[in-house]
Amino acid sequence: MLNTWYAQHLMQSSRHGKALKELPPSLYDYWKSSARNEYHGIPTDAVFFARAAIGLLDFFECAAQGSEPCALPSKAADSVWHAWLRLAPLKLEVFCRKHFGRVVPHVEGAAMGGSLDDALAVCLVRAREAAGLAPEGPRLPSLFLLDKKVKMPFGFGYSVQHGRPGYSQLDAAGRFDPAIACPPQLAAAGLLGAGLISAVQYAEFEERVRQQANSSGSSCGSGCGSSLDCSSSSSSCDSGSSCGSSCGGGGD
Repeated sequence: MLNTWYAQHLMQSSRHGKALKELPPSLYDYWKSSARNEYHGIPTDAVFFARAAIGLLDFFECAAQGSEPCALPSKAADSVWHAWLRLAPLKLEVFCRKHFGRVVPHVEGAAMGGSLDDALAVCLVRAREAAGLAPEGPRLPSLFLLDKKVKMPFGFGYSVQHGRPGYSQLDAAGRFDPAIACPPQLAAAGLLGAGLISAVQYAEFEERVRQQANSSGSSCGSGCGSSLDCSSSSSSCDSGSSCGSSCGGGGD
């Protein structure tokens, strides 16, 4: 009962509260019975579902803003999307048009074209802006932290090292591997090069890094002293196993 009450509280207090009230009444039960067949070991309690559903709506908000490919950084959110697509695809289209202005098509990573890291960068900037964060970083919005928070088995664990976002795959118990890969597309310089942030925003990021370095007496930025590893990076990904996403939306 406490779990159910807290799940309801999360949905009601979310900025998507009005839309969440219009989820199909049977979606939770359907997801609970079917998700474990697709995602081995996934928790199926009400709080997990609530957080995943909120994350999915965060993503719909990001993907609906333009036609560019926009990658979903959460398998937890994707589990709800998959269940909804199986249960009531036409109602999902109506829901998206009503609350986000357009249908968000589900596109598997291999079919999105280009680099999934490029599509993740689009999602990262839009999710930061929606959360009231600086689009250039370095802070991560809740959508990118979702899988790690709910301990999604084999989900995507995101963190920041030396001001650069990166990811690793969570293990079967949803535990985070700190040896992250930091794709250049997700760093502030990569966002600038892709036209996702302005030169002014990039300069503001650089200034914040300098101030943090000066205040800490270090020259390597806010990530110093961490065990995270950004020595490896991936500029092009073709599958969810090695990337921070396995699907997304964009174009309609």
